[in-house]
Amino acid sequence: MNPRSRVSFDELTLHYQPQMTADGARVASVEALMRVLRPEPRLMGPADVLAHFHAPEDAEALDWWVVRTACRDALRWPSISVSINLTAGRFRDPDFADRLAREVAEIGVPPHRIELEIVEGSYIEDFDTALANIEALRAMGFRIALDDFGTGFSSLTYLLKLPVDKVKIDKSFVDGIGFVQSAAIVHAVVALARALGLKITAEGVETEEQHRFLKVAGCHYMQGWLFHHAMD
Repeated sequence: MNPRSRVSFDELTLHYQPQMTADGARVASVEALMRVLRPEPRLMGPADVLAHFHAPEDAEALDWWVVRTACRDALRWPSISVSINLTAGRFRDPDFADRLAREVAEIGVPPHRIELEIVEGSYIEDFDTALANIEALRAMGFRIALDDFGTGFSSLTYLLKLPVDKVKIDKSFVDGIGFVQSAAIVHAVVALARALGLKITAEGVETEEQHRFLKVAGCHYMQGWLFHHAMD
């Protein structure tokens, strides 16, 4: 049975978690996060949804639903940008950049207000095509972020080969900043990103101690429950 016959897009919605400026005083952007409208044992959260959309054509349909929904919602907030998570498979499609430009133009959102997040743990099989898409998108005004930075095996390779605008420090490192190893990794990531001219967002900030540490370390933006949960 086709997964889309079991899960309808009508069962899904997007919530948005603010990404704050380093001082915690202003919302700089929001990240679109998938949620289930009426949770039940069959379908409780994003992981359950993704399990129903594992076929390539279904994953593609889900990605484009997220893009269109997030862009329509972005029309409500003209002063901030919206971050959208995409699977690595989109960047393998030679027509991806052109199609995204058409979709965004049809909805009426300026490209500079859309940030595309590539999950660092995703494996990009065709770097040449991905690079061409990313370069075309950045030329149009879109921004590219490398999400969950440091959790996969390709962190430095991605930074070397892909022209991204931002790295997002994974929550696992933020959780551990009370320990020497995690604190050293955060400092190293911030120093590397700043040396490359990139912006840095720290994810999963939940305590004032973490906030103070990350601000002093040099992160530009913060995201986490200390500031806001994801909201509709």
